[in-house]
Amino acid sequence: MTNAEGLIATRLCRVLAVHFDPQGGSPYWLEKAAALDGDPRETIRSLDDLSRLGPMDEAALASRPVEDFVPRSLWSRRTEFLVAETGGTLGRPKYAVHRADEFEAAFVQPFVVAANKMGFPRGENWLFVGPTGPHIIGKAARACAKAMDSADPFTVDFDPRWAKKMPDGSFARQRYLKHIVDQALRVVETQRIGVLFATPPTLESLAGQVSQEKRRRVRGIHFGGLPVSSELRARLADLFPNAVMLSGYGNTLFGMMPELAYDPKTGIDYFPHGARPVVRVVKTGDAGCGQRGLCPVPYGERGQVLVHRLDETQFIANMLERDSAVRIPPRPDAVSDGFLLDGLRDPQPIVNEVTKPSLGLY
Repeated sequence: MTNAEGLIATRLCRVLAVHFDPQGGSPYWLEKAAALDGDPRETIRSLDDLSRLGPMDEAALASRPVEDFVPRSLWSRRTEFLVAETGGTLGRPKYAVHRADEFEAAFVQPFVVAANKMGFPRGENWLFVGPTGPHIIGKAARACAKAMDSADPFTVDFDPRWAKKMPDGSFARQRYLKHIVDQALRVVETQRIGVLFATPPTLESLAGQVSQEKRRRVRGIHFGGLPVSSELRARLADLFPNAVMLSGYGNTLFGMMPELAYDPKTGIDYFPHGARPVVRVVKTGDAGCGQRGLCPVPYGERGQVLVHRLDETQFIANMLERDSAVRIPPRPDAVSDGFLLDGLRDPQPIVNEVTKPSLGLY
């Protein structure tokens, strides 16, 4: 057993013990256990065994009280919890609960470790253009800025749910983007901004209206919300010649995976930090892959992203994401920094007749 496998096995055992405890466990998982053959605390010993639990019920995450997913034994610590909603890209928003230490491990620590590794600037003023309100990314932006020796960020609130209601190319969408960019411009023009954190379309629109002097002042760019194409990344690199670019992949439920490598030909490589989020790249609908029809793809091949979240406060297993990606092995030069597991290369939204994510602004 490798060091990474040992860490995951230990964490998985602890998480299962908490969520499936008959007296103090979480109502959702205790209901699941009642319909299973055997006690999950005994029958599940590895990540492969998680298939016994079946697919995560996404509708339950959107409709049931958050208390149903939190072990009763931990509810006394509820003052430490952060509650947030997803953006609702493909349906009703889902609810996530993170204990304070889990929030740090999910959103702050991965960014800070990657930022230090990539030479991202410290001590600069940040401008965050993105969702606040019920979305966790605003809380994460503030925490990450402070962890990088910066002040609380300047912010422009961005409502992703409203933006997604506007048809691609519509006047309404153009007007909303102008509304966001106008606010961001006011901050950039009056303040010494050294880090920009926004979606690629917002950054592209903003860059075209910022003076060269202000653009040269920016030393860090953090992408979020949408994939950034190699073409746009190259344009932004020309416009912001002194900026270190760092992208993140993830969501409210699981946390973020930071960029550790980039190649214009193959895209961005993202890796999970620690042993709490586990990503797999699988082939779906294969009759030879067990009851669920899911098989891990070989390294270098593209498949659908599947995620497990191994946290005491909220345990999520077997959730298929609406993205495809190429499976890549851990980077030898990043293992000592805590990036122990397989990563994702060039994740892209799956677009078909069933899943039609809006890719315009967020």
